[in-house]
Amino acid sequence: MTEPDLFEYDDAAYVLGALSADERAAFEEHLGGCAACTARVREIDDVPALLSGVEADELSPGYEPVPDTLLPGLLRKAGAQRRRQRRLMASLTAFAAACVIALGIVVWRPSSAPSTPSVVAGRAFVAVAQSPVSATASLTAKPWGTAIELRCRYLSADVERAFSYRLVVYDRRGHEHSGGDWTLPPGRDIRFPTGTSVPLSQIEKLEITLPAGTTVLRLTL
Repeated sequence: MTEPDLFEYDDAAYVLGALSADERAAFEEHLGGCAACTARVREIDDVPALLSGVEADELSPGYEPVPDTLLPGLLRKAGAQRRRQRRLMASLTAFAAACVIALGIVVWRPSSAPSTPSVVAGRAFVAVAQSPVSATASLTAKPWGTAIELRCRYLSADVERAFSYRLVVYDRRGHEHSGGDWTLPPGRDIRFPTGTSVPLSQIEKLEITLPAGTTVLRLTL
């Protein structure tokens, strides 16, 4: 008999940054061994980036905002369902915890908030492959993750046509997160606002790649 997946309903809350620190850590550990949950997260991983670029005045005049209590209410219901599922597995959890102690595995829990600043401004990418493009990034911690603003330009005036690029965000567990893509025309400096559900304290590096996947620039935090 297949055991129930206790994290089946956590993907949306994870991407939107609605899980607690302990729930996020548990879910990320679970992602390492669950292809189904990983696939669901990848399907909606770019939602925070899309939402971060939407301004209030861009909505249609007839749009009626949903009540402020709607999302918290849904998250409370989802949290209650997760807690009910986990109580069913309480005895197995206790057994697993005993095994962890017996093997001498130490689980690190931070005693205080991460020391990572809430804003990282104007950091320059380093070239890792021959490319005429240069870029800087500013990152700002948000309740849903991290807002990212890129500024890009070509170093050479010899570039005669536009090229496309992608941003890839790597968390400290080595997982990849899409940061979106853009086209850089010659002779222009562009600003590309985007974002990720990964908290700023958990971002290890940013990479700018070509559409085929070749990394041209890297920024390590």
